[in-house]
Amino acid sequence: MTEQEIIEKLMETHEEFKKLKAEHARLEARLEEIYSSKRFFSTEEEVEIKSIKRRKLQLKDKMNEIIFMVKKGELSI
Repeated sequence: MTEQEIIEKLMETHEEFKKLKAEHARLEARLEEIYSSKRFFSTEEEVEIKSIKRRKLQLKDKMNEIIFMVKKGELSI
């Protein structure tokens, strides 16, 4: 099973993974919204951007951990 197939199956069957993926997408949309609004950012916006990027990375790490568990056979889908 390819990684993409694992992700698709997790999206169908694994609630936590689905929530992580949805939050990751929501944060990505927020970043796109911020970046499309202007070229220079206030200090508050810079802090928000860094916070969003940090949270996205945490979510991605958790999703990759779940995928790895499936690949190792520790989690069945």
